Amino acid sequence: HTHTHTHPERCSNMNSSKLNQQPSSDDSMDTKRVRAVTPVMVDGEPRLSSAIMRPSPLAKRPSAELKMPPPDSTNWTVATELREVPSFYPLEKSSRFIRDAPDNIASRISDACRLMSVQATYDDALATADLVTEEHVEIHLTLWRGAGSGAEGTDASAAPEPSEESKITIVEAQRRKGCAVVFHRYCRNLLDAAQGCFEVKDDSAIKQFHRVEVENKDDEGENSLLAIEIAASLLKKDRMDARRLGMESLCLLTDPSKAGMETALLASQIVLFGSVQEESGDEADFIPDELGIREAILSLVQFGRLGEYCDFESDDEEEENASGVEAEFNEVLHNLALAVLANALEVLEAHGNKMAAPEDAKPSANSFLQESKEISKRELLSTLLNVLGKAESKPHDACLSAQCLKSLFQASKEAKGRARDLNAKQIVMTALDVGKRTHVKLENETTNIMKELTKVDVDEGTATARGSNQDLEGGDDSEDEGSSR
Repeated sequence: HTHTHTHPERCSNMNSSKLNQQPSSDDSMDTKRVRAVTPVMVDGEPRLSSAIMRPSPLAKRPSAELKMPPPDSTNWTVATELREVPSFYPLEKSSRFIRDAPDNIASRISDACRLMSVQATYDDALATADLVTEEHVEIHLTLWRGAGSGAEGTDASAAPEPSEESKITIVEAQRRKGCAVVFHRYCRNLLDAAQGCFEVKDDSAIKQFHRVEVENKDDEGENSLLAIEIAASLLKKDRMDARRLGMESLCLLTDPSKAGMETALLASQIVLFGSVQEESGDEADFIPDELGIREAILSLVQFGRLGEYCDFESDDEEEENASGVEAEFNEVLHNLALAVLANALEVLEAHGNKMAAPEDAKPSANSFLQESKEISKRELLSTLLNVLGKAESKPHDACLSAQCLKSLFQASKEAKGRARDLNAKQIVMTALDVGKRTHVKLENETTNIMKELTKVDVDEGTATARGSNQDLEGGDDSEDEGSSR
């Protein structure tokens, strides 16, 4: 018979330990929450714990592979010392940790913006960049100073002073406005460029779309006309988002790579000439006279706004009294109208002979310029050259204006001669310089315009030489007649 003696203090300690080991569910959840948000003191400053500061799985780890040399010239020169990531500031998932000097990363990003034709405004002191793509997507880039060259998750105070080659720079991209899908495509290219593995892709491959062939061509024509009428009804609404949707629809309808050649021809003819004509010369019965697409396009291109009932006679400056939101929408509509006009003029120049019209009244660039001047009481060439002259502040609008001018110059010799009188060469040269520094598409379009304007001088020189030769031949004939007499 054995007696077991238990000390009363030990029993109390065991009971208390059991109680401590089995907290309530609410207490455990509160403890976890406290642990998750409790900052860690590093160098006398509060820092978030490693659980919150852990980089996103989408962010690549520091790597020195696939690094491209920075370009010779750059538009973005950042300060030597970057800012640290603020406390309690969660990094975006669209960020990347790169082991390289900040000035090299900034140079590669600047060159990528030029190659992708992205408008960029740089802040060298804060190491930030505000980007605007041609799809109206706004991106904010920030360069942050990383933790250093130590292993990931280690205390920054315990790590040695990093060298220039081992410093970590954090590149963060934020979407401020626009389509999320388009943002991720540009963001991937920008982050790859920051790391040094960016490759320029040809846009022609992206524009190839597989269209579904329609067996009945009449159904395709009726569907196209229905889509055009819907776009016209959206433009007549007083809501800004409806007007933008109508302009975006016209951009798609006038693009042969997206809507097909038949639909693009039909939509382009309505945009440029207001109606569709049959071979007999009569206007199509299914196109109403009050469609108003041509007037809306000219109003946006010429005056930068879509006035009620397209009142071209009013001279009051409504854009000065417009609110900030309305002015912003008007800028977007102005850009979309330039895109629609550029698509329509390109279709007219390349496939104008396929447009349905009588032989004696085929649509031409000269007739379009004359009719547009009669409608808006303003010369379209002068307006397009003014937009091109603002290439420094609005390169996307300038690029679309250059596309319009190129198509007009290729289709009309009179337009080239009139542009020379408006000092077009000097304006194009200035825009070409801007394109070489910041915008590849603008550079290509202005180069094409310079080629067309150069042809004017060559043609005039050839005509002058022919005239002088004819005068010499006429003089020789007269001398021969005199000698024979």
